[in-house]
Amino acid sequence: MTQSQIATETVSSSGKQDVDEQQLVCFRLADEEFGVDINTVREIVRVPEITYIPRAPDYVRGIANLRGNVLPVIDGRLRLFLPEVQSTERTRVLILDINGTTTGMVVDAVNEVKRIATHDVDLPPAVTQGGVDSSFLSGVVKLDQGKRLILTIRPEEVLNIESTNTEKTGAMMDTSKSDRKAEKSEKNELMELQFVSFVVGDEEYAFDIGVVKEILRLTEITAVPNAPSHVRGLLTVRSVLLPILDLRTMLGLHEKDADDQRVLVVEVEGLTVGLLVDKVNEVLRVPISVIDDTPKLAAGGQELRSVAQLDDGKRLILILNERGLIDLDEVSSIVDSKDEQAAIDKRTEGIVEEKQLVTFFLGDEEYGFEITQVQEINRLGDVTRLPKAPNFVAGVTNLRGQVVPLINLRQRFNLEAKEPDDRTRIIIVELAGHRTGIIVDQVNEVLRLMAKDIEPTPSIVSAGNLDDSSDFMSGVCKVNNGERMILLMDTVKLLSTHETEALESMPGGKPAVKAPVEKVAVETAPVEKAPEPEVVAEPEDDLEMVIEE
Repeated sequence: MTQSQIATETVSSSGKQDVDEQQLVCFRLADEEFGVDINTVREIVRVPEITYIPRAPDYVRGIANLRGNVLPVIDGRLRLFLPEVQSTERTRVLILDINGTTTGMVVDAVNEVKRIATHDVDLPPAVTQGGVDSSFLSGVVKLDQGKRLILTIRPEEVLNIESTNTEKTGAMMDTSKSDRKAEKSEKNELMELQFVSFVVGDEEYAFDIGVVKEILRLTEITAVPNAPSHVRGLLTVRSVLLPILDLRTMLGLHEKDADDQRVLVVEVEGLTVGLLVDKVNEVLRVPISVIDDTPKLAAGGQELRSVAQLDDGKRLILILNERGLIDLDEVSSIVDSKDEQAAIDKRTEGIVEEKQLVTFFLGDEEYGFEITQVQEINRLGDVTRLPKAPNFVAGVTNLRGQVVPLINLRQRFNLEAKEPDDRTRIIIVELAGHRTGIIVDQVNEVLRLMAKDIEPTPSIVSAGNLDDSSDFMSGVCKVNNGERMILLMDTVKLLSTHETEALESMPGGKPAVKAPVEKVAVETAPVEKAPEPEVVAEPEDDLEMVIEE
């Protein structure tokens, strides 16, 4: 029977079978044939793209997007203790609905929809030839004088879902779930949260931006004797010992030894930890309406908090729970308590002496803006060139419905022209109240450094200038005792007075109107609108960023 015939039979026959009959969707796993009541099967699909879930039960393949809904998917073979095999052209996923909970089960092949008499169903055998646990079975169907055996499964046991006593309870669950989803979508349509997304293995993960302090390059790590395998060692950052944990190992993946990895510095209940990740993607804003709780079956431990569905569900981001992921007692034991307390005191004392920069490249030189001057960072989109515009103006672009002028920083600095590529970025800043995009070759990282490591611009740099056209630098940053030099620029001084006037006369050059920023609180209860907006104190909370490796 073809796939469409099975789907048609499933829909048309549901609820119309004789009381002395039962309809089964018959499928195969290894050498055994199984059947499941047709009323529990919503549909049958090919194997979709599946996102791996760390530390979930071994029979859980992960989660998939099913028309905008998060679908947990299990491997039928592994669940029934049968040997694992690779998927083939005949592999299918049964979409099962048990008491309002929808789950996908991967099977080797779907055979047919079979109508059977109830008197042909016997009690399940204590032991099957394939070693299937009898607790998963509700009976065995003997056909063709016993030559064909169909093992009928108990889907609530296979899927580990508690059964309910009445259809009314199931209906109430469905209605409640639907109502909650509609209510959530309506109230949270315009609410957004910010996350730092990154890649580990083949999957994309994220942390709430509030727990991410900075992103570092991987440098020399000092190993810790007798430490667990996921503890890579200690990294010295501004005279502070930072424990480094390998997120790959923590998520059950193979360790990766690569120089292009990044260290995501997170803070959990006052402790600062570095997590080694393969690649940092971006800082992104996500509407609350597209964030779903992790399906219970796929949740595994306490590492996952929720799942974000972006691009109509084509992109799934696993949002991690830092408290469930990181063992705070273990982290505390890595660094001696006295040294850790001294490090915390040093960080506390240095808060007012620190600066945070967004660094980027033009050619071989590294530059930086203070993070307070940066609104967001985006990839370079379509650029519309303007006639008779100043030579340093590349044109204008559309940024979420707003026309934004673009400054070609290479042209502004009289550098050799370069065609944009995949690493080209635009840094959105305000120039004298004007929302403006700065085109750079590549954004490098978000960097914290002590104020004492920033020296004033040498006077000879601007000596002899008759105007303010090159007075754009506010200092020189010395990293690693001067081994790495970063030219710190000031957006206020980036353009001269007459250049600013020329920019103001362009489309999109009018001063931007600043609106108060509201903090968004996420609670399990319905969210009530705050009486007054609260201004966010930390500027980096508003930074939307794409970081290229």
